[in-house]
Amino acid sequence: MTDAPRPAAVPRVSARALAPARLPVWLRVLIGACCLIEVLLFVAGLFGYPAVRQATFMLVAFWSLLFWDGAGIYPGQWLVMFLTYGLLHAGPLHLGMNMISLAAVGRELSGMVGSGRMALIYLASQIGGALTFALMQPDAGPMIGASGAVFGVAGALVGHAAVTLRRRQRPTAPLVRAVGLLLALNIGLTLLMPSIAWEAHLGGALSGLLLGVAFALSTPR
Repeated sequence: MTDAPRPAAVPRVSARALAPARLPVWLRVLIGACCLIEVLLFVAGLFGYPAVRQATFMLVAFWSLLFWDGAGIYPGQWLVMFLTYGLLHAGPLHLGMNMISLAAVGRELSGMVGSGRMALIYLASQIGGALTFALMQPDAGPMIGASGAVFGVAGALVGHAAVTLRRRQRPTAPLVRAVGLLLALNIGLTLLMPSIAWEAHLGGALSGLLLGVAFALSTPR
């Protein structure tokens, strides 16, 4: 008489492992700050104070001329604006598009590279987008919005995924289609809304792409 085969052990998976990746704390704070600022400026406009938005743009937005002149309304504005312009948006629609995109792409990227590296990518992309805008539009301003940083996060996701897929010898066709869709969206928005700073999108995307590739290559196989 032979013994009946024992059932294979079922691996235990915690509910935490099955749960979707959460947004990093710093990213949630950033999104909240952008939303709060837009609400305050929007309400000020509703109550008959549109000058509040204009004054905020003067103080916080990115101005190419200030960068090249190394000047500003207050000391250090030509440097501070690299960090502050991404907090401002042109209205609820502009804000919503950027924050929804940032939350969606940011969740995926943070799961790949971690919260700290993603924060570095975001910061570098925002600065890279502003520098590219200043180089290509030396007399322009104001430039606002988190779009450059958002494109940087997306670029990092693409770069990191491309290296990872190639290492694992998996097809990259879906990734190529995603990149094509991203480029088509950027071109379409630029044609429909000429006021969009596509230069910042380009600079942010390239900065994020390079960092995404670098972080993927530095990760042990």
